[in-house]
Amino acid sequence: MTVDSRRTDTRERALAVALELFAQQGYTVTSLREIAERLGVTKAALYFHFRTKEEILTAILRGYLDGIAALVVTAEASPRSPERQERLLRAFAAHQQQWGSDLTLLVRQNATEIHGLPIAAEIKEVMQSMIAVLAPPGADTAQRLRVRTALTTFQVAALTAIRDEEGNEAELREAALALALEILRGGPAVSAPPASPPAG
Repeated sequence: MTVDSRRTDTRERALAVALELFAQQGYTVTSLREIAERLGVTKAALYFHFRTKEEILTAILRGYLDGIAALVVTAEASPRSPERQERLLRAFAAHQQQWGSDLTLLVRQNATEIHGLPIAAEIKEVMQSMIAVLAPPGADTAQRLRVRTALTTFQVAALTAIRDEEGNEAELREAALALALEILRGGPAVSAPPASPPAG
């Protein structure tokens, strides 16, 4: 193994360890020293790759975000069709599975810290691009909300698996994909009926 490959390996392992710690116990309470100790390296060795926890959190989010951006670019290269929408949603589901439940926990439990990072604006932009590609041309508010709901289904399934509320993780992933596809393919949203006037 070369020196460069060892450095890359340490960096990637540091991100994996940090992701787990940030998800399980929170970004704020996790220290660089704790990450280094879990890695089995000195704090100075960790400093070679990341000077701050913010750099680590940003690198984790960058890896996740770059994957989504790549899915959007690939989808945009082909004509819009129901088949393209389904391929993109399936690819998004696979991306979520690759990152695992720790990423879902990280985002959910550290939303305030993430919102304060410079990368937060890019996260919003990329997710809006994903929604724009999945939604029909000229989508109205209800149609865009349908797409958002479909994408959120995978996060709900991941949290359900963590809490062990029902079924196993594989079954939950399959159910989430089926439900997300159903939501995406659904017809126009039905407006709620007007409230009945109070009696008397």
